[in-house]
Amino acid sequence: MLENNPPPLAIASRVLSPETLAALRRSPYHLAAWRIADRWALEQPEDLRALGRQGEIFVLIRLLEQQQLEHEALLDASEALREGLSPAEVFRQHGIELRL
Repeated sequence: MLENNPPPLAIASRVLSPETLAALRRSPYHLAAWRIADRWALEQPEDLRALGRQGEIFVLIRLLEQQQLEHEALLDASEALREGLSPAEVFRQHGIELRL
């Protein structure tokens, strides 16, 4: 378990190149993509590094796709979230894979 709630992209900064991180800090990426990048860096650092070795564009495209999937699912489930459903449960209900 992580303590002290690290700032966005702190974990990803250990895995991704500075150039990729700089690109992630610009639009159309937002906090959701930063959390996804941190999640992948924490849970699958080697897979994320491998994707980065294929090229920055592959990381950026994959993150944008995942950001859109997760963001849309959360928007669709706003009422359920207010009633106590967790984001992970929303993603599961929508069949969204959280791993890279």
